[in-house]
Amino acid sequence: MSKKQHRKKAREAVLQALYAKHVSNEDQKKVLHDINERYQFDKPTKKFVNELFKLTIKNSESLDKKIEDSLENWTLDRINIIDRLIMQMSICEMSLMKEYDISYKVTISSAIENAKKFSSEDSTAFVNGVLDSVYKKL
Repeated sequence: MSKKQHRKKAREAVLQALYAKHVSNEDQKKVLHDINERYQFDKPTKKFVNELFKLTIKNSESLDKKIEDSLENWTLDRINIIDRLIMQMSICEMSLMKEYDISYKVTISSAIENAKKFSSEDSTAFVNGVLDSVYKKL
Protein backbone atom coordinates (compact mmCIF):
# COMPACT_ATOMS: atom_id res chain seq x y z
CA MET A 1 0.00 0.00 0.00
CA SER A 2 1.38 3.42 -0.95
CA LYS A 3 1.77 6.30 1.49
CA LYS A 4 -1.19 7.98 -0.22
CA GLN A 5 -3.41 4.92 0.32
CA HIS A 6 -2.24 4.66 3.93
CA ARG A 7 -3.26 8.26 4.58
CA LYS A 8 -6.63 7.74 2.89
CA LYS A 9 -7.33 4.74 5.15
CA ALA A 10 -5.91 6.67 8.11
CA ARG A 11 -8.36 9.52 7.58
CA GLU A 12 -11.25 7.07 7.32
CA ALA A 13 -10.11 5.44 10.56
CA VAL A 14 -9.84 8.79 12.34
CA LEU A 15 -13.32 9.77 11.15
CA GLN A 16 -14.72 6.47 12.46
CA ALA A 17 -12.91 6.96 15.76
CA LEU A 18 -14.16 10.55 16.13
CA TYR A 19 -17.69 9.42 15.37
CA ALA A 20 -17.44 6.50 17.82
CA LYS A 21 -16.17 8.87 20.50
CA HIS A 22 -18.99 11.32 19.74
CA VAL A 23 -21.84 8.80 19.92
CA SER A 24 -20.52 6.64 22.74
CA ASN A 25 -18.65 9.27 24.76
CA GLU A 26 -16.16 6.50 25.47
CA ASP A 27 -12.66 7.21 26.74
CA GLN A 28 -10.48 8.61 23.96
CA LYS A 29 -7.65 6.14 24.70
CA LYS A 30 -9.99 3.17 24.34
CA VAL A 31 -11.45 4.46 21.06
CA LEU A 32 -7.96 5.04 19.68
CA HIS A 33 -6.79 1.63 20.85
CA ASP A 34 -9.79 -0.04 19.18
CA ILE A 35 -9.25 1.74 15.87
CA ASN A 36 -5.53 0.92 15.87
CA GLU A 37 -6.31 -2.73 16.63
CA ARG A 38 -8.83 -2.88 13.80
CA TYR A 39 -6.58 -1.36 11.14
CA GLN A 40 -3.09 -2.54 12.13
CA PHE A 41 -1.36 0.45 10.51
CA ASP A 42 2.41 0.67 10.10
CA LYS A 43 4.26 2.92 12.59
CA PRO A 44 4.24 6.19 10.58
CA THR A 45 0.55 5.81 9.71
CA LYS A 46 -0.34 4.93 13.29
CA LYS A 47 1.49 8.09 14.45
CA PHE A 48 -0.50 10.16 11.92
CA VAL A 49 -3.80 8.57 13.06
CA ASN A 50 -3.07 9.11 16.75
CA GLU A 51 -1.98 12.70 16.24
CA LEU A 52 -4.92 13.65 13.99
CA PHE A 53 -7.42 12.04 16.37
CA LYS A 54 -6.01 13.63 19.53
CA LEU A 55 -5.46 17.08 18.02
CA THR A 56 -8.96 17.15 16.52
CA ILE A 57 -10.54 16.36 19.89
CA LYS A 58 -8.25 18.71 21.83
CA ASN A 59 -8.91 21.62 19.43
CA SER A 60 -12.54 20.92 18.52
CA GLU A 61 -13.78 24.29 19.81
CA SER A 62 -11.29 26.35 17.82
CA LEU A 63 -11.86 24.12 14.77
CA ASP A 64 -15.62 24.66 15.11
CA LYS A 65 -14.98 28.42 15.27
CA LYS A 66 -13.09 28.26 11.96
CA ILE A 67 -16.01 26.33 10.43
CA GLU A 68 -18.53 28.79 11.85
CA ASP A 69 -16.59 31.78 10.52
CA SER A 70 -16.84 30.30 7.01
CA LEU A 71 -20.56 29.56 7.03
CA GLU A 72 -23.00 31.74 5.14
CA ASN A 73 -26.70 31.65 6.11
CA TRP A 74 -26.01 28.53 8.16
CA THR A 75 -25.27 27.69 11.78
CA LEU A 76 -22.89 25.14 13.22
CA ASP A 77 -25.66 23.21 14.98
CA ARG A 78 -27.42 22.60 11.64
CA ILE A 79 -24.42 20.70 10.23
CA ASN A 80 -24.74 16.94 10.47
CA ILE A 81 -22.18 15.36 12.77
CA ILE A 82 -20.31 13.41 10.08
CA ASP A 83 -19.76 16.54 7.96
CA ARG A 84 -18.69 18.48 11.03
CA LEU A 85 -16.18 15.81 12.06
CA ILE A 86 -14.82 15.59 8.50
CA MET A 87 -14.32 19.35 8.45
CA GLN A 88 -12.81 19.47 11.95
CA MET A 89 -10.20 16.83 11.15
CA SER A 90 -9.40 18.37 7.75
CA ILE A 91 -8.90 21.83 9.25
CA CYS A 92 -6.83 20.25 12.00
CA GLU A 93 -4.64 18.55 9.40
CA MET A 94 -4.21 21.78 7.39
CA SER A 95 -3.56 24.08 10.33
CA LEU A 96 -2.00 21.98 13.11
CA MET A 97 -0.10 19.21 11.30
CA LYS A 98 2.06 21.18 8.89
CA GLU A 99 5.12 19.02 9.63
CA TYR A 100 3.54 16.29 7.47
CA ASP A 101 3.75 18.65 4.49
CA ILE A 102 0.43 17.52 3.02
CA SER A 103 -1.00 19.70 0.27
CA TYR A 104 -4.28 21.34 1.25
CA LYS A 105 -5.67 20.03 -2.06
CA VAL A 106 -4.99 16.46 -0.92
CA THR A 107 -6.60 17.12 2.47
CA ILE A 108 -9.71 18.70 0.95
CA SER A 109 -9.97 16.02 -1.74
CA SER A 110 -9.82 13.35 0.95
CA ALA A 111 -12.50 15.17 2.96
CA ILE A 112 -14.76 15.20 -0.11
CA GLU A 113 -14.17 11.45 -0.62
CA ASN A 114 -15.08 10.79 3.01
CA ALA A 115 -18.20 12.96 2.71
CA LYS A 116 -19.20 10.97 -0.38
CA LYS A 117 -18.56 7.67 1.37
CA PHE A 118 -19.94 8.38 4.85
CA SER A 119 -22.40 11.25 4.43
CA SER A 120 -24.70 12.43 1.63
CA GLU A 121 -24.24 13.53 -1.96
CA ASP A 122 -25.17 17.10 -0.95
CA SER A 123 -22.41 17.08 1.64
CA THR A 124 -19.56 16.99 -0.86
CA ALA A 125 -20.11 20.51 -2.25
CA PHE A 126 -20.85 21.89 1.23
CA VAL A 127 -17.71 20.36 2.80
CA ASN A 128 -15.61 21.49 -0.18
CA GLY A 129 -16.93 25.06 0.03
CA VAL A 130 -16.39 25.43 3.76
CA LEU A 131 -12.91 23.86 3.71
CA ASP A 132 -11.82 25.97 0.74
CA SER A 133 -13.01 29.09 2.56
CA VAL A 134 -11.22 28.07 5.77
CA TYR A 135 -8.01 27.28 3.88
CA LYS A 136 -7.96 30.77 2.32
CA LYS A 137 -8.02 32.25 5.86
CA LEU A 138 -5.22 30.07 7.24
